[in-house]
Amino acid sequence: MKLKRLIFGLLLCLGISFGAKADTYFPYPLVPDSIKTLQGRCDFLANHFWDFCELSKAFSVKSKMANEFGVYLSILRNATADSALVSINKLTKKLEKQPKDLVFLAECAEGLLYSDTAEVWVDELYIPFAKAVVNNKKVEKAQKARFAHHLTVLENSLMGHPAAALPYTTREGVAGNLANDSAQVLVVFFNDPDCSDCNLAKIRLDADVSTTELIKEGRAKVVSISLTEPDEAWRKSVEDYPSTWTVAANPDADLVVDLRNGTPDFYIIDARHNLRFKHLTINQVLDVMRQVKKR
Repeated sequence: MKLKRLIFGLLLCLGISFGAKADTYFPYPLVPDSIKTLQGRCDFLANHFWDFCELSKAFSVKSKMANEFGVYLSILRNATADSALVSINKLTKKLEKQPKDLVFLAECAEGLLYSDTAEVWVDELYIPFAKAVVNNKKVEKAQKARFAHHLTVLENSLMGHPAAALPYTTREGVAGNLANDSAQVLVVFFNDPDCSDCNLAKIRLDADVSTTELIKEGRAKVVSISLTEPDEAWRKSVEDYPSTWTVAANPDADLVVDLRNGTPDFYIIDARHNLRFKHLTINQVLDVMRQVKKR
């Protein structure tokens, strides 16, 4: 169904007619023939997609609205970032006085763009829906809580933006903060000592020649953060972690940054302390280190 919606949205952007067979809940706008590029056509549709939808009544059949919303998101994914954001803000503005319907669309966005069931994670498209729910005074606090959490961790974890300040306690018992760690390549390794995949990732990163050499050269740094209490049991569990790493713990790290991928999870922060990559696998991290070493 997700793939069908994506293809449907692309065909719509391309101006391919569906004729009488098109099973749409409301009429779609027609893109002027003068707009030739795919992105330009998607920008137009992003701006006008809901023109012929009577939003005050359309949510009476939620299944159909959910399907149309999926088509809409497929268009936004191919539009420019500015057009997509303007479109979402215009839609959520119209739904300010329809809080239940706003929450419904935000839940649809969560399923399609954020959750484990999502075909692809697109944080920049999901954030404005979560923000609209959180900022709406007519939405109950209990309904806002989940979206507020999503909003916090995503805004703290946007690629290309400054990395979030994240406090931690080192195995030496010293308080630290990710905001004070820097290097040309800062690798943040989120882990759980009881996770076998985490231990394997630790062994591979420690054994990697490129990583070891970059650390010796002062060009790279590894900060390992366990999602657990920095107690005696944890300190014993990380005794064999490399002495060249900053080995720390913060049981609430997932309340600050986006760790929906579970552990192990890797972030890479650049020399300007901007988040360059997130949700990397150990294979991807080792590839990055090899590429950096070649420079």
